[in-house]
Amino acid sequence: MKNEVGTLKKGLDVFMLILERPNLSIQEIIDTLKINRSTTYRLIHTLEQQQFIARNANNRYEVAESLRIKLLGERVAPSFEMDWIAVPQLLALSKKTDETVFCGVISGTEMVTTHVIDGHYAARTHAKIGDRHSLHHDAIGKCILAFQPAKRQEWVLDRIELTPKTSRTIVTREAFAAELERIRAAGYAEDDEEGEIGLRCIAAPIRKHGAVIAAIAISGPSLRVSKEKDVYHSRLVKECAESISRQLSLEGAVLRADE
Repeated sequence: MKNEVGTLKKGLDVFMLILERPNLSIQEIIDTLKINRSTTYRLIHTLEQQQFIARNANNRYEVAESLRIKLLGERVAPSFEMDWIAVPQLLALSKKTDETVFCGVISGTEMVTTHVIDGHYAARTHAKIGDRHSLHHDAIGKCILAFQPAKRQEWVLDRIELTPKTSRTIVTREAFAAELERIRAAGYAEDDEEGEIGLRCIAAPIRKHGAVIAAIAISGPSLRVSKEKDVYHSRLVKECAESISRQLSLEGAVLRADE
C-alpha cells in the first residue's frame, strides 16, 4: 500500500508539473522532479494511456487537449457567487450607457460569453450566453489573456489561428503580443471593429484575489461607442469591473472566515 501511495504521488507530481509547465521533455521532467528514468517513463506512459497528457509534434509533453480546456474553463468559470455580485452591476452599467453589456471567460483559444444585458437601442450589439469568439478579435478575450501568466499566453499564441474577420483584425503574432502589452499598460481592451465592421467594444478585467478570472464589456455601433469616447467608456467599464473584483475578493474572505 505504501508503494502504491508513493507511486500515485509521483504520478500526480508529473501531471502537475506538465500542467504548470507545458512542453517539457522527459529529461526535463526527470531533472526537475528527481525521479529515476524507468519510473518516469512508466508514469508518463500511464498518464498518456489514460489521456491525461499527450506528446506534441516536438516529442514533448502537455496536458491532453480535452482535459486542458476543461481545466482552464473550470478555473475561470463563473459561479453563483459571481452571478449575484456581477449581475446587478452589469445592469447598472447598461443603464448608464444604454449599450449591451456582457461578461465572458476564456476557454482554450476562445472567449465564451457567460452573461448578457441587452442594450436599450433598436440598433445594438446582439449576443447570447454561450457565444464563442476567437480571442484575437474579441475585447473580452484579449483583456483576460493580457493579464494571464506568460506561460498561458505563450500556449495561446502557439495555437491560435489569427484568421482575419475584418480588415482591422490582428493577424500576426507580433502584433497580437504588442496588443496584449498595450492592454496591460492601459488596464482595458478594445475591439475596434476587429470582429465586425461597425461595432466597437471596450472591456476591463475582473479579478478575484488578484487573479484575472473574467472580463466585462460594453459593445455597440462605432458611431456611439466611438474612439473619441474611449476615455469615458473605459472609465465606466473599469469602475464596474473593479467594484465586482473588490466584492468577489471580500466575499471569498468572508466565506473562509465563516468556514
